[in-house]
Amino acid sequence: MLLPRVNLISRLAAPLRQLGPYTAIELLLPGGSLIVLSLWTYRHRAWFIARARRTLATLFALIPHHAPTR
Repeated sequence: MLLPRVNLISRLAAPLRQLGPYTAIELLLPGGSLIVLSLWTYRHRAWFIARARRTLATLFALIPHHAPTR
């Protein structure tokens, strides 16, 4: 009974430890939300760039292309 609870707590603890500094910045600094968003984007820029490229490729694929008319 205790082991599943320990596993759940340990799975939740790691992401919360990563959020700690972001939360402190957001709460203590004016404009903290914007600062945290920019820091998170910079830290995860490889993931963010890949995601943006995939989204742009999807949007360009959905835009109808017309043949030039004379």
